[in-house]
Amino acid sequence: MTSREQLDNEHREEEDGNIEKWIPEYLKMFVIPYHDEFCYTRFYHFRLVAALMMEGFLPIATKDAILPKLHHERSVISLPEALHVSKSTRKKSKKFRLTVNQNFDRVVEECHKQHGQLCWLYPDLVKLFKEIHEAGKVNVVVNPISNLSAQRQKTAPVRMYSIEVWNDETRELVAGELGYTVGNIYTSLTGFSAQDSAGSVQLVSLGRLLSNMGFKFWDLGMDMEYKQDLGSHLMKRKDFVSFVAKSRVTDGNKVLPTTNSNGFNCKSLVDQTLSLEILHAGGEQIQMNVGQRGTNGNRQECKLNHTTSNDQIGSSHQNKKKRRSFLNKSEIAAI
Repeated sequence: MTSREQLDNEHREEEDGNIEKWIPEYLKMFVIPYHDEFCYTRFYHFRLVAALMMEGFLPIATKDAILPKLHHERSVISLPEALHVSKSTRKKSKKFRLTVNQNFDRVVEECHKQHGQLCWLYPDLVKLFKEIHEAGKVNVVVNPISNLSAQRQKTAPVRMYSIEVWNDETRELVAGELGYTVGNIYTSLTGFSAQDSAGSVQLVSLGRLLSNMGFKFWDLGMDMEYKQDLGSHLMKRKDFVSFVAKSRVTDGNKVLPTTNSNGFNCKSLVDQTLSLEILHAGGEQIQMNVGQRGTNGNRQECKLNHTTSNDQIGSSHQNKKKRRSFLNKSEIAAI
């Protein structure tokens, strides 16, 4: 380690302190400090993962454990003003369509193809992500060991999403990612790209959709050059955790729409030509209704049907699920 790197590490430790100080008291019975930015737990439960997300941790995994990560510095994009869309990506975006929550399993499969089966996206963690995804949202109690009555306790909803990008001509899945929301923050977990330019188009299209849905921060995890090209800046740990804490309850109504199978044309998203009605409805679907034969022969009537959006308008398979809340005393004992 160079002297400069040593000074940087000492500065981080002085500013942030040990990772243990960032673990909330109610989670310390499940989560222990591990190394540097990482914690460690062998408790596999979707409520625990949702609570970690709600506290600002990024849940990743190794073979036998979950490793919640709280970066010294988080790469974030302030929306909508900081998002950068290059001319070349905008031009190429017309060839693609974006959907939300249409194929969670395929996105996971393609991420494994690109990053390998032994990447941090281990099956046990995927199972917990999918439980959160299928629930629609998981309501996490903020500071559940406080003396507040159940009526006065505040909850923060955590929502899990799969984002898919399709080649508009071949209808093949060519890019996508997994992510989640807390308050007005969307966090990208991992993604893939299987076609030239598809990954770049997916990112800028998603950025525009997040902006239109009222999200203020796009959390991209660790810093990388392509994230800087999108408009990211670094946010210190204490500032990030503070921002999460302020927005997780007051802005918990921020939701991405679950689209229909057609979703949105990516260039329409990038150029922001879609109405809020269409965005909230999750896209447009043309349905042909064939009328009864009359004296003038067959008549066909064309209608635009809007699918419903997740939580705000409701996706049918998710709204049938019972909403879940996190950590009362009996549930703590059960985990």
